[in-house]
Amino acid sequence: MQLLGAFNLYIIVLDFPAQTAANVQFGLLGLATVISNGNAMIVNNKVEDPALDIARELANGLSNSYRVKVIDDDSRVVTTPEVPNIISLYSEYDYILDVRTLSWSSIYYPSDWDNYRVSYHVHARLIDQEKGNVIAEEVCNNMPEYEDTGKAPSYAELEKGDALKRELARSVEYCVEHIRNLAKLSNTTNANTVKVEEITPTETKTL
Repeated sequence: MQLLGAFNLYIIVLDFPAQTAANVQFGLLGLATVISNGNAMIVNNKVEDPALDIARELANGLSNSYRVKVIDDDSRVVTTPEVPNIISLYSEYDYILDVRTLSWSSIYYPSDWDNYRVSYHVHARLIDQEKGNVIAEEVCNNMPEYEDTGKAPSYAELEKGDALKRELARSVEYCVEHIRNLAKLSNTTNANTVKVEEITPTETKTL
């Protein structure tokens, strides 16, 4: 069985800017506050990087479609996203699923400064370790919207954590389907992306 190395753990967790209408008025000083307050939301509520959940879901889908063995190896940490670096870290795996958060943040609605949207941007790719190339790749950018902005979370609700986790979970669900469908990471994959015959019984590493 082929070995899919699925979740890369990136050593750097990106800042989470939590923008408010008041912060905009103070330029760079306001930006520093935005980042500091947003990062406090993440730390205080123990919010996990959504890329990990996306990687797990994509890896499970690959396992079900191609009968690959998924190994969640958290013993190594990725410092830079260059393909040669990732391959050198996970050289014993046949395929490596690399999922990395590009940005995440919260911002008020322009028409409703009391309620907020949470934005999430992620990059995913499947790397063939032996050939040293990317065989499937996709980016997802999502910001769940509410037609009735009064139903969106307030800043205080984001600070408490549950609303923040809920909004990020919505993006995880959306991006898993988006990436899976557009990168064709399923048993309907065509010859231009991941071939079924390429992923035959082995193991995969998830990043």
